[in-house]
Amino acid sequence: MSHKGIREWSGEELSNVALGQNGFHILTNAEFIASTDKGITYWIALKAVDGAATVKAQSYGAGDDLSTTGVYGGSTIELADGDIIYGSFDKVTVTGSDHIVAYIGK
Repeated sequence: MSHKGIREWSGEELSNVALGQNGFHILTNAEFIASTDKGITYWIALKAVDGAATVKAQSYGAGDDLSTTGVYGGSTIELADGDIIYGSFDKVTVTGSDHIVAYIGK
């Protein structure tokens, strides 16, 4: 099933997602698959914390993957401390001791 963008949620659900009320995961130094590693369908935002973070992420549904080539097989991208990338991602790789806050979508 593909992601339906903003129409994925009701108005109340969308407000909760926007506020991060579905929760989050701290990801560091590994590849994470939402369904098998964390028991969710996808994350809706990735935020670099505690310094810059080197990451790549696979898009869940429409849109490019987060990498230098737009496909998950491409090279990682460095996010500055505090940078946030919005989208729907079902696989995320974080390198080294970098930290990402991955906000839960569904």
